Amino acid sequence: MTQRRWIGVATVLVLLLVFSVAMVLGCGEEQGSRVESDEALWYEAEMDRAGVEESPTAETKDMLSESAAGESGALSSPPNSSTLPQLQLMVIKTALMEMDTEKGGYARIREDALAIASAAGGYVEGESASRDDEGLTYATLTLRIPSEKFDEVVSDVADLGEVVSTQVSTNDVSAEYVDMESRLRHLQAEEAFYLSLIAKAQTVQEMITIQEHLDAIQLEKEQVQGRMNFLDQQVGYSTLTLSVDETGPEDEGEGFWASVGDAFRSFGRGMGQLAVGFFYALPYLLIAAAIAIVIWLLMRRSRKNSTEL
Repeated sequence: MTQRRWIGVATVLVLLLVFSVAMVLGCGEEQGSRVESDEALWYEAEMDRAGVEESPTAETKDMLSESAAGESGALSSPPNSSTLPQLQLMVIKTALMEMDTEKGGYARIREDALAIASAAGGYVEGESASRDDEGLTYATLTLRIPSEKFDEVVSDVADLGEVVSTQVSTNDVSAEYVDMESRLRHLQAEEAFYLSLIAKAQTVQEMITIQEHLDAIQLEKEQVQGRMNFLDQQVGYSTLTLSVDETGPEDEGEGFWASVGDAFRSFGRGMGQLAVGFFYALPYLLIAAAIAIVIWLLMRRSRKNSTEL
């Protein structure tokens, strides 16, 4: 009875062992097929991404598999959120100041404003000026000032003349700059990945297609980098636009004779304009006079002939 019990126990153990071995072998085959299926899916996705339509060669498949195991796996993975830079405040400041001054005062204001901007490390970005018939100057001066000294410079420039209005605006580009940084990192990763692929391309079609994708990525990367450089410059230097209008003397003390003088000057300007208009119309007047003379002669001859008859 004891011998039969041991035989039954041994049989059960053998069956359990065989079943366990079968399960292990089955899981291993399933895992291997799953890995092969994943590699095939990745390969097809990468070939579609590169735009290669011809049938893949064994060497090309090995090349892409090695890239996936080595470089592309790390490059294609999204960046860890812990490595992203903290959001730093990036603000573009601009100010528009309108100022009135006495006749001839713009030269002094310009000289003092340039001295203030230069002392703060700024420079002149642009200037335009015009003068009317009375000799009054209307000018616009655009200054670029380091952001950390912008408020101080605006306050100093405001003391140079009679300020009519001041408008200060800010534009926060912090979120845009962080987006540009993330986009640039992604483009750099794609660039490195395609550079690794183009070095291992097996056919001319693969090389041409990958190179086209690489050129597009590099062009977009340059555009993003250029935008980031522009934002850096705008944030680092704020813009102050100074508009200066010279005003004439007050009307006090002009009196009667000053008014008479203004009247004669207005009359002289009117006569000058009339003379210019006359000379513009002179050719048409001569043509009209010639036509009138011809008509008069024809009518006179007609009357003479009728009288003789």
